[in-house]
Amino acid sequence: MTTKKSRFAVLIALFVLIAGFFATSPTLQQEDEATQASTFLRFDIPALTHGFQKTSQLPDGDLFLLSKPITMAIPNAPEGAEVFPVSFENFGGDAESLGALPTTAPWGMAISTPNGKLRAITCAESVWDGNMLIASTTGSDGDTVRLFLEQPDGSEGPEVAAFTVRYPGIVVSDMHPHLMMFVNNRKAMGPSLHEGDFIQFPQAAGKSGYRTDLITLAWPMGFLSPLQGCFRIGVEISRSGNPGRTSVVFTDIVVNRNRTPGDEDNPGFGLLGSLTGGYPTGFPCKPACPFPTLPDPPLPDPDPSGGDCNTICFRSPQYFLLNLNRLPIGAVLVGGVNLNRPVSTTNQRVMAMALRGGFTPLQQLNEEFVAAQLNLLNAGGDGSAKVIYSLEGRLSCYGLAFDPITLSNGFEITPDTKLKDLYQQTRFCIFDNKVEDMPALTRIFDRLNGNSTLANCNNH
Repeated sequence: MTTKKSRFAVLIALFVLIAGFFATSPTLQQEDEATQASTFLRFDIPALTHGFQKTSQLPDGDLFLLSKPITMAIPNAPEGAEVFPVSFENFGGDAESLGALPTTAPWGMAISTPNGKLRAITCAESVWDGNMLIASTTGSDGDTVRLFLEQPDGSEGPEVAAFTVRYPGIVVSDMHPHLMMFVNNRKAMGPSLHEGDFIQFPQAAGKSGYRTDLITLAWPMGFLSPLQGCFRIGVEISRSGNPGRTSVVFTDIVVNRNRTPGDEDNPGFGLLGSLTGGYPTGFPCKPACPFPTLPDPPLPDPDPSGGDCNTICFRSPQYFLLNLNRLPIGAVLVGGVNLNRPVSTTNQRVMAMALRGGFTPLQQLNEEFVAAQLNLLNAGGDGSAKVIYSLEGRLSCYGLAFDPITLSNGFEITPDTKLKDLYQQTRFCIFDNKVEDMPALTRIFDRLNGNSTLANCNNH
């Protein structure tokens, strides 16, 4: 009897070991992930970037189609969800008739199940502009389309915009204050739409019902914004309880890229003005895909400073005060001036006043923070890939070492804090007039900027 029990125990132990091997085998786990990911609905969004050659009509450069599109995937696709290529049957026209650029092949996503929700997400990207259309059938009143960003690690990022179907059209029900929005205006010229504005459905969209004209979402480039950086791009369609269908088509997303050796020789003509002269191709973000078998984007360009440190040159307020005639062109936030709206750097009177500092906490913070913003502009501005990537770097990359500082809103600044968070918390401090936080922020920027009147970079 004892022998039988012993044999039985051995058999159980062997079974547990074998089961454990299959459960923890990397190969089998990868195969399981591959099988799971193969069930995702996915579609590609054309990725465009600005070329090097600029003209008065195209001050940011022409747009070039990148060879690698942006993949958007839908995990756990609900019943009634689908992805589709743009066509007369699916969306009432071919790509170019919708406002897409030549040689691009946009796709869309849709859901028809009442009370259903469809959520799609991309890998991490650095966005300049986005172009999209929304369509609905009758009975879709109350459906919503939400655009949002996620941090590369999957944590919550900024909300971009939201739309609510009010047939025959949509209402801009939410909009980030730094975003600009246009209809049938790809170049984003003139006044922007605002929260509460109504966008009509003027065009038939095949089985998708009726659709908007091209909606352009323009990211801010003249000042630091929470929308800038590397984020996963997300869209969510939420259906009301009535029968119907709501669809979203992205004609393209304009992205930031780093210049790499040989990019000036990239062949091809721009899609807006047929310009040549090449375009950048270096990926500015670290690979961060939410799905295991979605292909990761190319690795970021090698960092000349090593590790995760991508630094820019910081110069002092005294240096800029001596060079008022040569300040970089752009706009900066000066606390207490122009209702805390950005001020042009060509306004030498305001720049001189800010850079001289003063005796109050706000004057002293302005002195250092204006110089810090000028340093960003000198490095290419908030829209440049170099600056975007450097803002992801830590304060310790500049040799800063200090005890943790807790601001009045609870945010803790340490040497491991990202540069972009230091700038953002300083903006919050100025907007909310948190005088008690100003001296600590001033000291950090003083150490970043230094006090030399020469053009030498401080802590670079």
